[in-house]
Amino acid sequence: MRAAKLLTVFLAAPAFASLPGCTDLTETPASSITPENFYKNEEEVLGGLASVYSQMRISFPGYTDGGYWTVSEVSSDEMIVPTRGNDWADGGRWLDIDAQRWTVSSPGTLSDINNVWVPSFIGIARANVLLAALENVAVPNEAVIAAEARTLRAFYYYMLMDMFGGVPIVTEIEIAARPQNTRQEVFDFIETELNEARTALPASWPANQHGRMTQGAADAILASMYLNAQVFTGTVTATGLQPGTARWADAIVVADRIINSGVYSLSTDWRVNFRHDNHLSPENILVVKFLAEPDLGLRFLNASLHYNQFTPGPWNGFSILADAYNQFDANDQRRQAFLVGPQVNVEDGTPICERPGCAAGGVPLVFTVTIGDATAARENEGVRFLKWPVDPNHNQPDNGNDFAWFRLAEIYLIKAEAQFELGNPGGALLILNQLRARAFEPDEDLTAVTRDVILRERLFELAAEGKRRQDLIRHGRFTEAWTFKPVTDPYRILMPIPQTQLDANPMLVQNPGY
Repeated sequence: MRAAKLLTVFLAAPAFASLPGCTDLTETPASSITPENFYKNEEEVLGGLASVYSQMRISFPGYTDGGYWTVSEVSSDEMIVPTRGNDWADGGRWLDIDAQRWTVSSPGTLSDINNVWVPSFIGIARANVLLAALENVAVPNEAVIAAEARTLRAFYYYMLMDMFGGVPIVTEIEIAARPQNTRQEVFDFIETELNEARTALPASWPANQHGRMTQGAADAILASMYLNAQVFTGTVTATGLQPGTARWADAIVVADRIINSGVYSLSTDWRVNFRHDNHLSPENILVVKFLAEPDLGLRFLNASLHYNQFTPGPWNGFSILADAYNQFDANDQRRQAFLVGPQVNVEDGTPICERPGCAAGGVPLVFTVTIGDATAARENEGVRFLKWPVDPNHNQPDNGNDFAWFRLAEIYLIKAEAQFELGNPGGALLILNQLRARAFEPDEDLTAVTRDVILRERLFELAAEGKRRQDLIRHGRFTEAWTFKPVTDPYRILMPIPQTQLDANPMLVQNPGY
């Protein structure tokens, strides 16, 4: 296969099972493939790079097997997966995450939280293998490929740092148990890697290589790190967070680097960023590629919609909590990403009924804003999300919509929040109203900015995009009470290291409070 052709599909390719990957970095690879006997030409090197990219899909699918997006959403005041009869009980894992009552070995930890740890370390291990191989092979664009691998590795560490704090920093391919580095050390490692790698990355790629790492992608991760620096470099004890050093000015510098790059612009219609053709969006910076092909597609529709609302039949699970939905202004077009009231089939627009269906006498399907009992919810209870609409070319549950982890709108929000924290509320106000202008007709401008306003504006713009947990932690709101969740312990801003990982690597130390 020619390299150019390979690059048109490799970003959404399934993981290469033959390449060594590990969860705790102590297991023995089952494969005999090594850097010495496999990476001999450009095609094989790009195949190895594909295996590093592939772990991004596992982290952001909206599937039912957990992962970074799932934990970020369901642990916040934004989303819940209620039990509906015999559906979605799953040993209590979903309500375990929602109510923040996880332990080191509870159902939510051993499935969903563990599925943050595992794909990230697999991606790191594969990046290490590829980088080691590049020391002994000469291929076109070798410096760029190495920079991509380093940026991907840094991104996987960014997710681990966010969820777990300090984790082992591994840059070698040798399999060995390793102790944890501090959260500050992980932060410093990521920062260095991104600053060094970005200089070799291109500003953009040709259309047929959309989704590869760019300077803008590296900068977006950096901007988010600087925004969250007080959390990411702080110390978490059983009594909560002791903040680290703020990096607001650095956040603005890097945000401006993206804004002034000339590569990105705000879409005039916010919907463009989520449709099946959102690879054409001028706003999306760091995207996870999906294809409308078996096991390669985005499955948010199946995760949330009612059983009768889409072919081949969604799972009627993930719902938006009333706590989040009720904050949206009725005139905010971004509220249209949610489904409330009488429902239709999202493919053909025909009215639908609850099970057993209209033809069998089922009642019309009407989604409610509230859920009466999360342990015994009716099949019509709860707001659903349709932010990523159906792909007309979908293959069963698999849609070709890309998932944008960073968009230019968020970079503007990062800059606005940093400006506010540095004593420039006027600058923040201008940015927030610029984003609101495309969502309201006529405009409904803000007249003042507070921290609560900033948190709400991030909800309105980034709902269901996996950012809410991080935002709540930064604003000191994550362990507050909301529907179906009491006030929880302040140490829960970090996730527990799953017991399976502690058992595999005895050099790991559990996070405080657990």
